[in-house]
Amino acid sequence: MKQRLRAAAFAAVPLALAASCASGAPEFDEAAWLEEVNAAEPSALYAPHRDEAGVFFNPWLPRSRQREAARSKSFLFRKKMPFEPFPEELYAEKENDYSYLDDAGERSITFAGHASMIIKIDGQTIFTDPFFSKRALIVGKTVNIKFDFEKVPERPVVLISHNHYDHLDTWTVKRLIQKDAVFIVPLGLKAFFEKRKAKEVYELDWWQSVTVGGIEYTLLPAQHWSRRIGAARNTTLWGGFLISASKTIFFSGDSGYFIGFREFGKRWKIDYAILGAGAYEPRWFMHYAHMNVHEFFLAAADLQAKTVIPMHFGVIRLSDEPVRYPLHEISTSMQSSPRLAAQVRPLRVGERLPLD
Repeated sequence: MKQRLRAAAFAAVPLALAASCASGAPEFDEAAWLEEVNAAEPSALYAPHRDEAGVFFNPWLPRSRQREAARSKSFLFRKKMPFEPFPEELYAEKENDYSYLDDAGERSITFAGHASMIIKIDGQTIFTDPFFSKRALIVGKTVNIKFDFEKVPERPVVLISHNHYDHLDTWTVKRLIQKDAVFIVPLGLKAFFEKRKAKEVYELDWWQSVTVGGIEYTLLPAQHWSRRIGAARNTTLWGGFLISASKTIFFSGDSGYFIGFREFGKRWKIDYAILGAGAYEPRWFMHYAHMNVHEFFLAAADLQAKTVIPMHFGVIRLSDEPVRYPLHEISTSMQSSPRLAAQVRPLRVGERLPLD
């Protein structure tokens, strides 16, 4: 089954490749990159990942700081890739008044844009990387979600994957603190929430767990990095989350494609996997930290989850592709693969998926 899913994933070639070749961007070898990813040693996922200076790193495939610093200048002054027109109206936002959030019996996953998911399960309301303000630092949103915090029940659980502004949104955090939210965060971030008067904050290392209201939350490795004004690069950790409830739900956070997905698929039977599939162009710059649609399908096959939901698009443009383009690329690829179509469940911003 897994081999067939991976074969289907390789057949789903990203539509943006032609645009990349035509843009004059620095060359990037996708095949060589995937070889490098697959050559990593799985045992490194369990290795120490903080140096003597207090800086976190990914021990399976460290990122060269000098190389990335040089590339960042090219990224800032680049000419954006062209994209062919596509039927954006097919992927427009869906109206949602979120009135069901106060229903303790509700069981669903709602895509609220970018990495913001709202999960209702076993009487809990769970937010992942909630981002309801109008901008991430200086980058404004293309689509603003109308969200009424009054509809949020008391003591929601909030999972924060890392400290980038599009995932750790201070404006939203302050409003959820007013709802007596419980925050579960990676190492180094507890002080951020306590400074803002959060009453209950759990700080985890990779593979560590905490149980809140009968649901176990585990922080898992991800291939990313961290930085925020006032905090040096990589001095706080990053990661994804496994939610062990009546359904097992995996939330990748921000991550490039890496050997961790295969390991998670071996260790757990995952019912729902929420995976990044956005902010991936240009590939020469984004490949380490964000998955493109091709890699999204590979990760879905690795995890062997029953249902896979894509995210990290829909409300803010942080890369070359238009905000709705990943949804178009995913949907188009699924048309040629019945197996992918059976496993992957794309959601428009505001759309709700009932849990089976």
